[in-house]
Amino acid sequence: MVFILFTVLTVAWWGVLWFALPVDLAALTPPSLITLHVAPPVLASFVLLMGRQAWKWNVTRKENAHNDEKKAQEAADLAAKEAASEAELAQRRAVIDCHAVWLAVPEIPDWFMNESPQCRILGQDVDSLRAMGRNTALSSSLRQVFDAALLQCEAFAYLPLYLLPGHAEGDEMALERVRKAWQEALASVSPEDAPTPDCRLIPASDEPLTDRIITLFENDPAMPAMWLLGADSLLDDMPEPIDSAAAIKPGHAVAALILSRPNLTLTDADTIEQPDLSNPYLPHWEREQGYRDAPRWGRVPPRLRKELWSLPPFAALHRSRALNLQGEEVRPAKRRQQFHDLLENVLVDAALREPDGKAKEIEPPELKFLFHNCGADSAPATNDRIASIFSALRDFDYWMKSDMARNIFTEHGDTGAASPALMLAEATMCTAITQMPVMVADSGGTGGMCIGLVRPAAGT
Repeated sequence: MVFILFTVLTVAWWGVLWFALPVDLAALTPPSLITLHVAPPVLASFVLLMGRQAWKWNVTRKENAHNDEKKAQEAADLAAKEAASEAELAQRRAVIDCHAVWLAVPEIPDWFMNESPQCRILGQDVDSLRAMGRNTALSSSLRQVFDAALLQCEAFAYLPLYLLPGHAEGDEMALERVRKAWQEALASVSPEDAPTPDCRLIPASDEPLTDRIITLFENDPAMPAMWLLGADSLLDDMPEPIDSAAAIKPGHAVAALILSRPNLTLTDADTIEQPDLSNPYLPHWEREQGYRDAPRWGRVPPRLRKELWSLPPFAALHRSRALNLQGEEVRPAKRRQQFHDLLENVLVDAALREPDGKAKEIEPPELKFLFHNCGADSAPATNDRIASIFSALRDFDYWMKSDMARNIFTEHGDTGAASPALMLAEATMCTAITQMPVMVADSGGTGGMCIGLVRPAAGT
């Protein structure tokens, strides 16, 4: 290519030199004559070649810049996608820490052992409860639970209390009963400086209970912890069934849990009491630097924050997944696949499985129990649902036997609005005792089912 270019330029130059330019070639010396014939074609060839190389270099530079920009954009998109995926996974794996649980029920479960100050079951006499009547029986059980809690940690008195709705007598009446029992318990513990009770109904929603609690913490950054309370009694509403194996007996239960946001931190500044700013003799350094506001501790006073923080969590509640079992008839194979997909999401949310469908590198612990309220054990629908759960768990190498299913209807009867809190309370207690994950299946009485996991808290 170079030789052809040089030849063409040489022939063209010589033609111009010999026939077009008024140059006296005979008068030139041989060196000048050779230079005149050779130098211009060489110089022109060099300039053209350099220009061609510069053009190629510029094109290559633009292509490289475009490729680099494309790679940078792809890397940025990949990083953004990974960050969004990690954020989504972190949101899916949001947890609630459980610090204490109290139950007031007539029957103590056979699996319960090793009672600790943070996990207590207060036995109730069913005949005495039935003789008292609903309101008195529930007030008595609530008072026992509140007394035991406040004697354990005074800081609990400053936490908001959320009561589960769904009471047959009316939620406002049930909330007023809780508020009165709490005021009496507070007055007995701190008669001179009792805080105002903060009792509310947990917002009703189609979301699973644990998801609603997580949302409460997300919407209120100033709430360090909260009470979750379920209290109901049906002893007066329906008679004892003649055939206890074929029907659900009436029950009575008060279940209270202290739940907090994860990784609750405490600094030295959080424990400094606010000085009396109305004191004119207060030094300016104490007035300006002696107190640091700590909004993440809510109403809990600085003197009690360490007491609350020193109660380590022993269980972590993960998000639940819901499955609608109503509507048209579904073939068994499809129903099994629905449970398979549901449990896969549950295991991913509980960090027992990765979202790409692979098991974790470290073999996850086995599941210990399944707490459920799917109905009487003899009901076909109950057997079908529990069998579907166990069958789907086997797909993930979790093998559970039928005696690992704990039916709270069988243990405690129908406890009405207290049922969801009762299941969570028993699951957290069982997790603390066994140090293994425990599954909770809440039918909710609507034909659907919410399934979630309770795991030992990190560091326990």
